[in-house]
Amino acid sequence: MSDEFLLNRRNKHKEDLGWALTLADMMMLLLCFFVMLIAIADIDESKYENVSDSLASAMGVKVPPKGEVEVKTEEGAPVARRTISNEQRNLFQMQLEMSRLVGKEADALKIKLRSDSVAIILKGDVFFGLGKADLTTRAENVLARIAPALAKSPYDVVVEGHSDNIPMSSRQFPSNWELSAARASAVARYLLANGFDKQRIKVLGMADTSPMWPNEDEKGNALPDNQKRNRRVVLLIFPPKIASVK
Repeated sequence: MSDEFLLNRRNKHKEDLGWALTLADMMMLLLCFFVMLIAIADIDESKYENVSDSLASAMGVKVPPKGEVEVKTEEGAPVARRTISNEQRNLFQMQLEMSRLVGKEADALKIKLRSDSVAIILKGDVFFGLGKADLTTRAENVLARIAPALAKSPYDVVVEGHSDNIPMSSRQFPSNWELSAARASAVARYLLANGFDKQRIKVLGMADTSPMWPNEDEKGNALPDNQKRNRRVVLLIFPPKIASVK
């Protein structure tokens, strides 16, 4: 048997072994990924913290003591530690829970974590017809996913109705104040009809006083895409002792 033949056999054997190791690594990563999903699927606080800390340590990231987060400057030098309160942790869990419940309907809304609350931004063009305050069929389907969880939670909710700056004038809605308030009220009524405590909910009609995006450019020309984004209803989910309307 020639030396060249033996060399070719050894090379072929090494190539096959490398392929097998790559496959094994990929399967192990997939297994770890699904184990992680199962571990945090029920949003259990202790499980979530343990999983996140384990992943951070595995990737070489220094995990700060529980209840604290390290704040760094732009240069990367640590300067302080900020305590994470139980309320903030609970709000983060509420954000995860709402995101899980919404699922495939996520394009109808946005969920943002704020310092004092979770904001669920309901898109106006999905939830209402133009110039109307009646919930669409899809709006009811979306709210049906989150209403039971909100009703069972201890949180308070402030429902804000927002409009664009296009003047509104009809027999039913003389201005954007009435329209925005009616839309917020429609969402609030749906929550109340599905078990939410009326003592823990407030409704605000904001009209066009708090736009997310400029309704007009610097020359005063209308920006239709921004106006569309500004037509919305926002659910602000607060821990009970924080909720207030000023």
